[in-house]
Amino acid sequence: MGLSVSIASAIVFVGWIALIGAVSTSLLSTMNALGSMVNSASDDKIKLGVQLELNITSVQAREINFSVTNMGSRDIFLRNESFTWNSVIVCYNISDSQWQSYLIENYTVLTINVTGTDASFNMSSHSCIKPGEEASIEADLPSGAPEIPPNSLITVVFASHYGVSASEEAFVSQYGELISGFGSSGAGAYSVAEDYVR
Repeated sequence: MGLSVSIASAIVFVGWIALIGAVSTSLLSTMNALGSMVNSASDDKIKLGVQLELNITSVQAREINFSVTNMGSRDIFLRNESFTWNSVIVCYNISDSQWQSYLIENYTVLTINVTGTDASFNMSSHSCIKPGEEASIEADLPSGAPEIPPNSLITVVFASHYGVSASEEAFVSQYGELISGFGSSGAGAYSVAEDYVR
């Protein structure tokens, strides 16, 4: 009788350990899932506060000038001393069947202005686009990239560090002539823009 009591006690003990292990694993898994949901909800909340608009202002053979307007409620940080916070993607066709796409990290911020005015900020102390401001940006194609030919379609995308992007697509008929494009902001709104290529 003494042996059966110890075997029964061992079986009950192993059962309790298995039950406690299953409950704690389930509890930890649930806590991890809740933490992920809370973090993703705050990321989505941040993304809702970011709205960008991009307008292509000029296109040359090896450079694109455009402006990015902050229509949202969050600052868009542009540069740290060692890296850029955002990326520019340029895509254009060099023939009917061949497209070139480039990720440009080394773009130049020319000015930051209050939207709709000529009032600009000192770039050394103002390295972000605050709500109601716009930045004029110049992106040069990488060395070795083919030139943007006349009669080509060009798409410029500004991807922010929040994961929200703005883009505009334009047809370059000739340098110095009218281009028209369809832009979209991170909020999914579309607008028609007509700009002169310089």
